[in-house]
Amino acid sequence: MAKKRKSNSSNPDKGGSHGPTTLFNHILDSDMPESELSDERLAKEAQVLLGGGTASTARTITYISYYILAYPHIRAKLQQELREVMASYPRQVPCLTELERLPYLQALIKEGLRHSYGVMHRLPRCSPDVPIQYKEWTIPVGVPVGMSGYLMHTDATVYEKPFEFKPERWLDAVHPNMNRNFVPFSRGLAQAEINLALAVLYRPGGPQFELFETDESDIIHVHDFMIPLPKLGSKGVRILVR
Repeated sequence: MAKKRKSNSSNPDKGGSHGPTTLFNHILDSDMPESELSDERLAKEAQVLLGGGTASTARTITYISYYILAYPHIRAKLQQELREVMASYPRQVPCLTELERLPYLQALIKEGLRHSYGVMHRLPRCSPDVPIQYKEWTIPVGVPVGMSGYLMHTDATVYEKPFEFKPERWLDAVHPNMNRNFVPFSRGLAQAEINLALAVLYRPGGPQFELFETDESDIIHVHDFMIPLPKLGSKGVRILVR
């Protein structure tokens, strides 16, 4: 299939240029070798996109939701901030720019992303063309360097009481090192999804939720199975809708 599609993409008369352009069009139309264009490779790319666009985002929304529902003062403060911008929902849906202007919502999201890591283990990266200077060490071109978002997000020299959920840490006197160490998975569409989902779910007059047989141990990450997971016996965050 991949070879046939690549052949068609180079010949407009065969229909390769018709239809919407996707990531797979760009992969197949690239100068990547044939060995990297197998059906198996494309299937794995699709799996990564599906997981990255759903699982990580859903886990972050769930993580933040627990604290909104477990601590009434967090929910009250969020609802007060959402009152004006969500007043006309659903007739008028706020744009991402409007939601990004809400400081407490953004603080909640940043603190949720700080705790809800995309992955916990190290992600290797290589500098392709220039050496990296780290303190007194020079790391040559092509040498992999591992970085863990978990360790960066729980560095006690950067974040006071790093294992506590404290949105307020992002509101006042944010030290530059906090943003330097902040390496969440979320960008673009995922960020928009989190903003809109929280605004819709926890707006004044919105659905009435309450936690059901759920405590903090159901969200705290204690296992690294590529993605972080809570205790094995957890049933996850369970919520009643009133």
